[in-house]
Amino acid sequence: MKILKSGRRRMAMLAPAFALALIPFSTGTANANTSPGWGDDRPDVIWDCNNGKTDLCQYHEVKAWTQLGKRRQVGNPVYNCTGQRDVDVERWWTTSRTTSYSFQRETSVSVSAGFSDKLEAGVSASSSQTEKWEVGRTSTTSNKLTAHVRPGMAGGYWFAPYWRKSQGWIEVHYGKRKHGHYFWYYPGRGSTGVEINTPVFNSDGEMKGKWYWATWKC
Repeated sequence: MKILKSGRRRMAMLAPAFALALIPFSTGTANANTSPGWGDDRPDVIWDCNNGKTDLCQYHEVKAWTQLGKRRQVGNPVYNCTGQRDVDVERWWTTSRTTSYSFQRETSVSVSAGFSDKLEAGVSASSSQTEKWEVGRTSTTSNKLTAHVRPGMAGGYWFAPYWRKSQGWIEVHYGKRKHGHYFWYYPGRGSTGVEINTPVFNSDGEMKGKWYWATWKC
């Protein structure tokens, strides 16, 4: 650990952790370190930021991009296992996605409203007129699609959303020393250990993505 003096305060610069056991946030307390990727000799900055125990929790974005996410099945499949003729089903299909947070690849950590506001402030704003994103917003899309299923077959729809992915680190300030220091950088200054994934939506407010139809034998 390298310590830099700044007036009466000290700053701790931490290198990103590697092969470390991750502890789910849901089992953490203020006295037990649960910030993924950190040892017991460092403060539980994620818990502290989540519970308003710091003077500052500021997210610094290092890089961001938009990409197509994984497909997920939407609604129930259409079955024509015992039928003697083709089946055409016209149906409205709806699916939703919301922002997710990952700390050192640990995705089971819940984020409070106050903490998410601090994270949102550091995410680059959308500048395109055709697509936008808002951290913490739940986006929904609906589509009226016709399913064509032959006898002895079943079919279903999948939807893959576009995600705005942001990676960076969190700067944390305490009013009094924690483990000997006022300032901490999680999981390291300039690192990309914090990831924020936000669904992208079009100018009409509909979540942006691609629909897929697939059939298989019963």
